[in-house]
Amino acid sequence: MVATRILLVDNGSLQPAATLQLRLLSAEVGRLLGETVHPVSVLHSHKIDPALLEGRPAIIFEQAVQQAKADGIDELIVLPLFIGPSRAITEYLPQVFAEASAGKMKLTIKPTLYGEDGVELLEILIDHLRQAGGDSDQDTILLCDHGSPIIEVTRVRDALARDLAAELDIPSSRLSACSMERREGPEYAFNEPLLATALQRAPGDVIILMLFLLPGRHAGPDGDVATIAKEHAKPGAHVRMSPLLATHPRLLELIAKRSGLPTVTRRPQDASTFYILGAALCVLVGLVLSTNQAKIDAKGGVNYLASLALFVLGGVLFLTRPRR
Repeated sequence: MVATRILLVDNGSLQPAATLQLRLLSAEVGRLLGETVHPVSVLHSHKIDPALLEGRPAIIFEQAVQQAKADGIDELIVLPLFIGPSRAITEYLPQVFAEASAGKMKLTIKPTLYGEDGVELLEILIDHLRQAGGDSDQDTILLCDHGSPIIEVTRVRDALARDLAAELDIPSSRLSACSMERREGPEYAFNEPLLATALQRAPGDVIILMLFLLPGRHAGPDGDVATIAKEHAKPGAHVRMSPLLATHPRLLELIAKRSGLPTVTRRPQDASTFYILGAALCVLVGLVLSTNQAKIDAKGGVNYLASLALFVLGGVLFLTRPRR
């Protein structure tokens, strides 16, 4: 039997909140897949003091490969917690894996979250735009990512901005993409405009629609994006920021879908049926007891109380049954 190990891999951060959130996502995706999913970062997170991570050190990809090799794993399956085709996924992970002399162990990297058309991400962004508050019919909306040296990643962001504007019927003058930062040089000009510039151009209030997954130095409550917003927004302009993508419950389903692996979640109607059958059984036994009450006078009071209790329990089970 082939021994596989599944890794949910993010870019990595020195901020404990990012690793803790990654662990929560891994556990929830694992429940959807019926498999253990290991939280792993490309880099950085192993430098965090384990005392800030509930006593468990973070694991980076190089360490995960070495451990899998020692455990005799036949295949590592990477679920990328990345929007688009970052070099961390397309180049760095395969390079680290090759340098680990992993023998016959196989590395399989699943598609990033955008997939072929990003429709699931679009739905999440629309929800987060509404949650941000403000007036999406009047405010300037800036879809903001970190900024990438890879044009393919930026194209994914720009495609999401175009599709979002089309879906919500918002002109491109009010909904556009921008980068938190960029590398110097004309070869990276595709990241323009920067968030700071876009804020200064915005005519009124602004909603920053965050194309960031996990909290950290850039996307935390006091992170770089929030700082740029405070420093560069026009006087009097109100700037709102949407939630991070990892906070949306549909992201778990998207990660599981991109994995291509079967899910084993129990359907809500199965649990509902269990509750209804339990309620019916309680009522049935209660009826039997109340029917026999008159025949057994000495135990009539006991039978009456028992039947009443069963009726109540049956009602509670029915009313609290899971619903779609």
